[in-house]
Amino acid sequence: MSTTDDIKQRLDIVDVVSQYVKLTKSGRSYKAACPFHIEKTASFFVFPEKQSWHCFGACATGGDIFTFVMKKEGIDFGQALRLLAERANVTLTYKTAQVTAEDTARQDHLFKLNEVAAEYYHYLLLHDEEAGAARKYAEGRGLSPAVIDSFQLGFSPGKWDGLLTYVAKAGYRDDEMLAVGLTVQRETGGFYDRFRNRLMFPIRDAKGRVVGFGGRALDDSIPKYLNSPQSLLFDKSSIIYGIERARGAIRQNDCVVITEGYMDTLAAHQFGFENTVASMGTALTEKQISILRKLTRNIIVALDADAAGLEATTRSITTIDQQIPKEHWLAWIEPKTYSELVKYEIQVVEIVGGKDPDEIIRNSPEKWAALLKESQPIIDFTLKKEIANINKDSSKDKSALVSKFLPILSHIDDSVRRAHYVEKLSRLLGLDERFVRDALFELQAREKKYGAASGSKVIKNYANRAPSSRHIEEYLLALLLQFSDLREEGIKISADYFEHPENKDILLKWQGNAGADSFGADIDPALKEFYDHLISLGGQLPPSLHQSKREREYALNDCINRLLEGHIKNLEIKKKLILSEEKDRGDTESQLAKLIEHGILESQQLHDVFKKRGRLFSRIKGV
Repeated sequence: MSTTDDIKQRLDIVDVVSQYVKLTKSGRSYKAACPFHIEKTASFFVFPEKQSWHCFGACATGGDIFTFVMKKEGIDFGQALRLLAERANVTLTYKTAQVTAEDTARQDHLFKLNEVAAEYYHYLLLHDEEAGAARKYAEGRGLSPAVIDSFQLGFSPGKWDGLLTYVAKAGYRDDEMLAVGLTVQRETGGFYDRFRNRLMFPIRDAKGRVVGFGGRALDDSIPKYLNSPQSLLFDKSSIIYGIERARGAIRQNDCVVITEGYMDTLAAHQFGFENTVASMGTALTEKQISILRKLTRNIIVALDADAAGLEATTRSITTIDQQIPKEHWLAWIEPKTYSELVKYEIQVVEIVGGKDPDEIIRNSPEKWAALLKESQPIIDFTLKKEIANINKDSSKDKSALVSKFLPILSHIDDSVRRAHYVEKLSRLLGLDERFVRDALFELQAREKKYGAASGSKVIKNYANRAPSSRHIEEYLLALLLQFSDLREEGIKISADYFEHPENKDILLKWQGNAGADSFGADIDPALKEFYDHLISLGGQLPPSLHQSKREREYALNDCINRLLEGHIKNLEIKKKLILSEEKDRGDTESQLAKLIEHGILESQQLHDVFKKRGRLFSRIKGV
């Protein structure tokens, strides 16, 4: 028996959920207003027989005691495991405790070093005479004392060894300061402070730990903004400034606003827009989007209005669009109108007049709130900007713009949304829609032909060897961990299909970590033994999977289909139980209508799954 199963046996989900939500008995199940969104009609149900919960309303998600506690407490699986293990009086053991303890101790030591540096810089900004220019700059930018204190802004003195001397007295070595990027090594030997005469911005991870620093020059030094270098603690591509302060507001508002700079985020928080964060650079990265998607599906980009900001927005389109939750993966909540269809699309704030977000926020918070409400889909925004920069009488310019946007349109899975942009692009360029549509078809045909040419006809149904959902989940994870070329397909998998929380946690962490080589090092110690088990499974995969990418893809898709089938069937069972109980008591007809409608959608999706599996298996006959 696994540790999670042991905990589930000892804890009853009704008791656990009742600590957060007032449940009402409803036949063999319990119901309540969903604790994760505002609603008038109760759509949140707990099923004691299956030890699970599900929201049939706006959330359209569910799980077990682990997923509930994770969502309610805003913690990851490892933290939920420890919390529930303590409640169940289950002792957690760690297979590689010695190695993990050493690695964790070193990392904690470096985090403390960064914290000492942050405290040093912050003290100087508030009290040191040399920091007068920094305090004047902060005052000139309108930063309140509360924001300066909350974000622990600081000042790095102009000395070459100011921090070095202070931190050395606290017991830290030169090589440790170099490891976290606080110092630079001289070619002639010795070290010197990396940050000098700068307004300092401590950069924290989601857990509130200082991972690095950003420094704004107070003189003519180049660069104007200097960040910590890549290190054991600092990964610029996955760090989001202000995330530790914003995550609660992001969940509460079910929306995040992404700005480009520190000052934009500080101004937003100062004036009450606390669901605001900043990207660590000009272009958003896949890692950053993956992290934010775990908090909300509604993302608004508010980059600066200059040319660099527009270029960053353009470069971000493909990255963001690939990260958008695909509606067809959740067909039982499939939107029926275009306005609903685009509600998950990333929006962008159009800033005119050359002002930065922080200028607008400080001058008129009301105007900023209005701009956020008027945000538009990022493809619409960029298309409008690009068309404004071309000569519409030039066939060359038109052709170049169509060529630029066709790959983006080709990767939009939803046919309605894709057709919308084909029509809009054609109309704005004054072209016959048929020409743009034909060009798109040609591109898709070439992509399909290229993909087929690189495939293999040798396909086997390995999922047949794994009858239970746990085994299918583990087999799928073993495939993803073993073969990096499955990442594009693996990113699309919905964690909602997974029944077992440890498997779901591994999937989500893998999807949020693009660095396969470093992924194992980020695994929670409580999951290390299980992670090693998955790695060993990967080493036992058939040789044919190592030889054929086509075969790997079909093995992965077969697992996905089986998990989706089981997920839909389980959901239909729960809904039938609720329908039966609601009918017996003659409860709200609107609730019944909503459940029946969802049930019909799920039946259709289940039919589609069987058809897809039939096509898959028809390819392996005679193999």
